[in-house]
Amino acid sequence: MTKNEKIKKIIDWNQAYTIQNNTICFIPAEKTSHQTAGTGLLGTIQNMLKKHGGLYYTLLNIFGPVLLSTDYHSTAKNCLEKYNDEHVIINLGSGPSYFYGRKDIINIDVFSLDEVDIVADAAKLPIADESVDFIITIAMLEHVIDPYQVVQEMHRILKPHGEIFTYIPFIQPYHAAPYDYSRWNHQGIRRLFADFADHRIFIGSGPTSGMLYILEEWLSILLSFGIKPLHDCWFLLLMLLLFPIKYLDLILNKFEFAANAASGFGIVARKG
Repeated sequence: MTKNEKIKKIIDWNQAYTIQNNTICFIPAEKTSHQTAGTGLLGTIQNMLKKHGGLYYTLLNIFGPVLLSTDYHSTAKNCLEKYNDEHVIINLGSGPSYFYGRKDIINIDVFSLDEVDIVADAAKLPIADESVDFIITIAMLEHVIDPYQVVQEMHRILKPHGEIFTYIPFIQPYHAAPYDYSRWNHQGIRRLFADFADHRIFIGSGPTSGMLYILEEWLSILLSFGIKPLHDCWFLLLMLLLFPIKYLDLILNKFEFAANAASGFGIVARKG
């Protein structure tokens, strides 16, 4: 079954939609890829780079303060091996990316980026009940007003025994995309995903990533003298200068108490 065939099969076509940038759009507004991040210099640069998703994520992975853990990568790959192109897989809040290069995955976002297949509100998905085998959502739940409603929607559209793979932040500064609302520790994650079974919660990015992200923001605030463009310039410069520090997490993630200050957590869970 092709991706288009999967989309036609799972969508509730009774809802009104438009076509924007070759994307099926269920949000009644202009959703082309402008203002997908915050305001100012940093937001402008992100908006421009998101039009070139491969370049954007390459630069972010190299120079960004957050290092995704080896456990994150191995778990993601193990999950993807279980679900081939015959399964219905959704990346919720995909942004301009193909998760690990998998173009058979249906991308859903609130902006009609080139890589996005469906534009929809994650709290009210135009997807049929129990129609999806596997859901991915990476660094998205902090950006929605009601994450509990979004998790309920994920539970609703999953088939029985379907799985989720999620990454959400814990120790990170405010980062608008275009908004930012929430953070969770490992206990909060269990409550957020209480309707799911067989939780496995692991460090998605470690304490050095958390410290470095906060430090770069702190120094940018200190050296900006309250001037927003100067803050953004400092933040970009500090990312370029300090990014190698994050690789200390390759060691610290193995320590027993690393979760106490982890930058973010990964979660794998199953619909019971």
